[in-house]
Formats: sequence, C-alpha cells, structure tokens
Amino acid sequence: MTEADGLRLDLNAYHSEYLPTEGGTVDVVAAVRAAADGPAPRHDGLAEVLLLDCSGSMGAPQAKMRAARTATLAAIDALPDGVAFAVVEGTSQAQMIYPGRRTLARADESTRAAARRAVGRVAPHGGTAIGEWLLLARDLLGTRADAIGHAILLTDGRNESQRASDLRAAVRACTGRFTVDCRAIGSADGVHDWDGPELLGIAGALGANPVVPVEDLTGLADEFAAVLGRALAHRSGAARLRVRTGGLARVRFVKQVYPTIVDLTARGVTVGDHTTDYPIGAWGPADRRDYQIALEVDAMSSGSRRRVAWLGVPADGESDPPELPVDVEWSEELELFSRVHETVAHYTHQEGYADQVRSALEATRAGRLTEAEQHLGRAVAIAHAGGHEDKLRHLARVAEILDPESGRVRLRADADLRRWQYSMAYAPQTSSWVSGGGAGAVADPSPAPEPRVEPWEHCGELRTHPYCEGCGRHHTSTVDRSG
Repeated sequence: MTEADGLRLDLNAYHSEYLPTEGGTVDVVAAVRAAADGPAPRHDGLAEVLLLDCSGSMGAPQAKMRAARTATLAAIDALPDGVAFAVVEGTSQAQMIYPGRRTLARADESTRAAARRAVGRVAPHGGTAIGEWLLLARDLLGTRADAIGHAILLTDGRNESQRASDLRAAVRACTGRFTVDCRAIGSADGVHDWDGPELLGIAGALGANPVVPVEDLTGLADEFAAVLGRALAHRSGAARLRVRTGGLARVRFVKQVYPTIVDLTARGVTVGDHTTDYPIGAWGPADRRDYQIALEVDAMSSGSRRRVAWLGVPADGESDPPELPVDVEWSEELELFSRVHETVAHYTHQEGYADQVRSALEATRAGRLTEAEQHLGRAVAIAHAGGHEDKLRHLARVAEILDPESGRVRLRADADLRRWQYSMAYAPQTSSWVSGGGAGAVADPSPAPEPRVEPWEHCGELRTHPYCEGCGRHHTSTVDRSG
C-alpha cells in the first residue's frame, strides 16, 4: 500500500507458482487499485489543455465542428475555479484559442466566459499536424510544473500535415510530461478518417488511456465533461510500478493489460541493482489498472522454492516502498507447472485478440486479403470463446461472420480501411478480471508485504530482506524443500 496526496494505491499480485526444473517464464498480474485517503487537494494543483481539431475536414459536414465547439464549451463550464487551463486550435499548426498568448489561464467566472467567446469564433480550415498540437500542450503545461497536467485531444483525421517521424518525436518529447485522452470523430455509418494505430501510439505513450471513437455527435459534450471530471479527480501525477528481481530472474516485459493493452517495457527506469520503475501515469480515487510482468527464471532442482522478485508502487520521493514477493517452486510434475493462473489467462486471451486484429489490419493495408481473413477468423474465434459479444459486433463491421466458433469469416466488399479504425481502437481495450469471474466479485488478497529484518550476510553481501536477493534463499533456510 502506498499513500500520497490523499490517495492510497493498493497492490495485489497473482501468478502460478510452479516452474519446470529447466526454468521458464513466470507471468505475474499486478492489480493496482486507488482509493481516496483524505480530503481532495485544491484544484489549483491541476492543469488542463483542450486540443481542438479545427482542420478543414471538421467542416465536412459542419455538424462535426458544431459538436466539437459544444463539447469544448461543456468542458470549459466544468472547470472549477483555480484550475489552470488553455484551449488550442489544431490545424497544420497549433495556435491559441484562449488565452490569446501562450500561457495558461486560471479558471474563474471571467476567464471561463472569455474562453467561451473565443471558442465560439473558431472555424474549420487547414490541415492536421497532431505533433504540433502536442508540443504546444507540453509547453503550456510546462509553465505549471507543480501541477498535474492533462489534455483532451479531439480529432477527426490523421496526421497528414507532418511526417510520421516528426509526430513520433513529438510524442517522445511529451512522454512523462502529461497524460492525454483521445476522442476520435467518425460518421454515423462507421466511416473514420483518423488512423487507429497513430492515435493508439499517442494514447499509449501519454498515460495509456483508451482511444474512444465517437459516432454519435449528440453525446460528445457529455463525453467531454465526463473525461474532464475524471482528470480533475487526479491526485497523483506520476505513479510508478517497481519491479525488483533477485539473481535468478530477469524481466522479459511489463505491460498494462487493463483497461487497455500498452507495452511499458522500454519505458522502465533503472533505480538500483536489479530494480526498475515503470511509469503508470496519473491516478484518481476511482482508478484501477492491471499490469502483466513476465519474468524469465533460471533452472533449479525439483522441490526448490525461492523468492525471485518483489513488486511495489512507490509514492513520490519514496525510496523503500512496501513490497509484495513473487515466490516460485520448481517441479517435475507436468500437472503443476503447466497450470496458468486464471488472471493471467484472462488477459493473455484478450491480448491474443488484439494481436490478431492488428495483424489483420496490416495485412489488409498490404493487400494480402486472404491473410487478413485468416487473422480476422482467429480474432472472431477468440472473441466467441471468451463471450465478448461487443468485439464480435465490432468485427462484423468489416467481415461477414459465417461461423464464430470455428472462426470462419469473409471480408466485406465495402470494408475499406476507414471502416477498420473503430475495431482497431477498441481491440486493445480489455475487461477486468475478478476472482470467480462474476460481476462485483473480489479478488483474493495477496500475501502481506514482507517484514524488514535485521541485516544478515549471504552470497557475500549484507542483506536487509528475509530472502537473499542473489539466490532467493530464505535467511532461516526453512523454505528450501530440496534438501
């Protein structure tokens, strides 16, 4: 459990504890749950930038621009006094809508009224350079480094006015500086001109929030207000998941697996020997996220039991947070080491679906339609086996589902790439695992964090934990059952 800024982050961990004697991979699901732990901080510790797509396509039809203005006004109205904010016009450049110069305004009755008037004057024109919009948001939020920064990005198109490499560079420059929620406008008949992988890359790097397609423009204002409400609840701006391994294990990958799948491996920051922190974004009291940590573990004799890793969620400035242990036992019994923990299986199943949808889109773009049908068929079979009717409805937009159980499908003749984006955006979004599979069930609690002990020497070094971090042996030697 970690506490900071009136917020408590609770950590549970789940995994199958048996390995074959030749070693292998231990998959751990770390469930992080937030809860309020004290009064909410003042709103002057929050900063918001609204990135409004004003490119020419937003005027075709004009209903998109009208809905975008209405949604932005709803967001402005929802800003409490004290929040720092700005509204940006996004075209082939990034220009200020409000305030008139490149700075943040402090929300109050007069600034909200002035922002409303400024938004009412925007009109669609020009191209789309999303990287420029993000860089301006970074600069604006950088003027309030003490605040928790967030942006809402609304677009209806792809990044056609700058090179893809420039967008990637802009995203890298913004990573860790603020979080973003992307809302992508399409038409009511399912045609979307934005690029799913492009927006997923932005969202994944800047907070790992889902990309949400919008086809019903009448609900856009409520959507903006809801997104802003969640952002205003943030009490921690830069939480971290810590993974510490002993000499027997190495990190293969770390992924967020709920509410959306995002690979965090390359973002890890080394903070000590065999210890890495992975950024997990901003948190409010209602937030819950799950992470998968894959550990490559060495071979040992049958019956050996060792502690191979420790997991924690350090608070800001905390160097020695409470930790949960990851224990494993080596066995020659196939029935034991072949078991997959139901939590891990739940997310592996959904990752398989997302991989197949992504591969199907890539094959379609390359003109390999038979291969695309094969990948789509596998995605359909996975969704059907998991009872995910919503995912089947998404795939039915681009393929005729002939037999969901066997995964037999046929690509629709009218399924151009613009109809793929909706499914692409939703593919990495996952359902949360709960113990027993029932709605509202509570997962079994993990073991309590290990106690600190008096320093003891093992493997040639002074140890401060009950287990030797070099070999995993318990300092009382009672856990090793190998004899």
